[in-house]
Amino acid sequence: MAVENVIPVGTAMASCYLVLGESPYLVDTIVPKAKGKILQTLAENDLEPEDLRYILITHYHSDHTGNLAELKRLSGAKVAASELDARVISGKQPPPGPGDLSVSGRLLGMLPPSWLEKYQKFETCEVEMELRDSDRLEELGLEVLALPGHTAGGVAFYNRDGGWAFVGDMVANIMGRPGPPFLTFSQDRKEILDSIQRLAELDLDYAFPGHGKILGPGAGAMIRELAGKLQRKW
Repeated sequence: MAVENVIPVGTAMASCYLVLGESPYLVDTIVPKAKGKILQTLAENDLEPEDLRYILITHYHSDHTGNLAELKRLSGAKVAASELDARVISGKQPPPGPGDLSVSGRLLGMLPPSWLEKYQKFETCEVEMELRDSDRLEELGLEVLALPGHTAGGVAFYNRDGGWAFVGDMVANIMGRPGPPFLTFSQDRKEILDSIQRLAELDLDYAFPGHGKILGPGAGAMIRELAGKLQRKW
């Protein structure tokens, strides 16, 4: 499948991706208020919601799962996520609170739990495909790469033949500046660095982030530069 078949659907803060082909699928679902954008993008590509075969989730945060349950109802698509984050997506485990890696995270951690629950809220739903590192989604030509640190079960979906990957929040590209995930709701700085270094070793041509513009061509060099900066800084 060609990278030209990847259609970004974005808000000012986050992006998800519609992938065209014999088995159309979505990667992430952004926030509930953007549901209309997703449906419009489907229509512009001569698709109905029920044409979606899969919805792939890079991690459980609400700006990636905000439309998941509704789109699953509309489409009947199978939901795929890591087995660790699937526990949160399905409602079997509450989402962890803010991390302590930043001042903002520590301050948010002092707020009443009810406030945080409202901020992180999304409608839970069943995850049919609970994924592990190195699993393959043969029908879609994708490999699963475990990228912990932002969440425990964050993953990328990697097209080895095409040299591109959906990287979730592990690498952002806001205002043309590649950077790590927001630390406010991240869990482990060392794991983040290890995960970014893993992406750097892939020599990607394109990387599709959850926040900011698509990286590429030459995404691998950008990610290697980021990994070097973070290693020196952290």
